[in-house]
Amino acid sequence: MKRIFAVSLLALALSACDKPAENTSQVAPAQCAKDTDCKGDRICESGQCISPNAQASLAAKPAPAVSLAPAAPTIAYQAVLISGDEVGPFTINGTEINYQSRAGVMNIMEQVIDEPEYATYVGVEKAYAFGPNKYVLVISTGEGGNACPATTYAVSFDTQSESIDGKTSVDGCSETVDSLADGNKLIVKKDGASTEIYNGLVK
Repeated sequence: MKRIFAVSLLALALSACDKPAENTSQVAPAQCAKDTDCKGDRICESGQCISPNAQASLAAKPAPAVSLAPAAPTIAYQAVLISGDEVGPFTINGTEINYQSRAGVMNIMEQVIDEPEYATYVGVEKAYAFGPNKYVLVISTGEGGNACPATTYAVSFDTQSESIDGKTSVDGCSETVDSLADGNKLIVKKDGASTEIYNGLVK
């Protein structure tokens, strides 16, 4: 009888050992479903509110704006000496302003006024070089029939094309002409509105 009881106890013990251990651990409830559920600057990650790491913070910063402003000009106006009839590569001959082109001597006044032969006088008031190939001349003329004693033109000349590539009349009737060069900007003024010329090109 004792033997049967001992066998029964052993069988009961073995059956108890075969039962799987119950999982007593509990899954923590979710703290959040989205970032706005978290306090401060924390974010929602897999249901938990966590602080963003430093790398993520740096990645979130916008890239610095790229400046699209043009670079400062590397060429500036240089005053050209007016010595008697010589003005840089130009020569004043009466009412002509001549330039020695590849094809021969050319009178640039033919590109400035319609009837250069009727000009009573021609004078270069100011002259500037802009780089190796561009010149700006401020030319005063006496033209018959004009109310002003002097008509003044600002003209730009390109030695590569050997031609005047821009011209304009300077406002005013005064015979006094002032100019100011600042970097790539040239201001020409009489007693009227000023004329501004950039980069050696009159427009």
